[in-house]
Amino acid sequence: MVEGKFSSLRGSCASNGGRAILANRIGGGNMRETDSINGTRVQAIIEGLDVVYTGLAAAQSAWKAEGPWGCPDGCGRCCVGFEPDVIESEALYLGAWMLYHQRERADAILERRFIPVGGEVGGDLGAEPDAATCVLFDPLSPYHCTVYGGRCLICRLFGYSGDRGKDGDARFKPCKFLPADESGATRRQYSGDELSAIFGAVPPVMSDIMAQALALTPDSAEERLPLREALPRAIAKIRMLQRFSGMPTDPETPEPNPSSPMPRAS
Repeated sequence: MVEGKFSSLRGSCASNGGRAILANRIGGGNMRETDSINGTRVQAIIEGLDVVYTGLAAAQSAWKAEGPWGCPDGCGRCCVGFEPDVIESEALYLGAWMLYHQRERADAILERRFIPVGGEVGGDLGAEPDAATCVLFDPLSPYHCTVYGGRCLICRLFGYSGDRGKDGDARFKPCKFLPADESGATRRQYSGDELSAIFGAVPPVMSDIMAQALALTPDSAEERLPLREALPRAIAKIRMLQRFSGMPTDPETPEPNPSSPMPRAS
């Protein structure tokens, strides 16, 4: 499976805006991960977010090709002590990804028997020693993220996206964990003009990408929950839709638990 993508055929661009993406997706699914909920609004939301994620990956690839920074293999330090708060579309996306590729883990989460690495069974996604760290993070693996293909938006944004200053212009500050670069680039904050002049490119802006994701679920745009709370709800919703649809809920997949690729912050 291609890193960071669902197995889909995409005819839209993330720049179309969330509502346009959603309108184009309802009833027109072509992702294996959402086949079992075909024709539902949840399917359209998940596939709409996939378009946003794909557009983000393309923009970050263009930035990486020009910028001097890159995450060290096997780093994962940005994940330690951090658990993302997620919006509905992110939780649904990850839930669908896990139900298709890691069915047993998804069922364990729903049935309150999931055991995080170093944790104990039971509770909301298990009771783990470090309550501030994502329950899907594996400190013992060189890959760290155990759901890399379905990971949340902030996990994709961190390290290779910028923000906007008070003047509204894009800016970028490299991750503090990135190693020094031989080109002389530093970890200071760069303005959009500086980025264009020095590197000839500007990274995607976090708020712009988040706005596209929020537009997919405007009714719940203000609701954010810790991943450990949002994910079981999302899995339960998808399972319910699967039962109502009459589609098989245990799809055949050649790699039910695929290995995660070496982590990159995009």
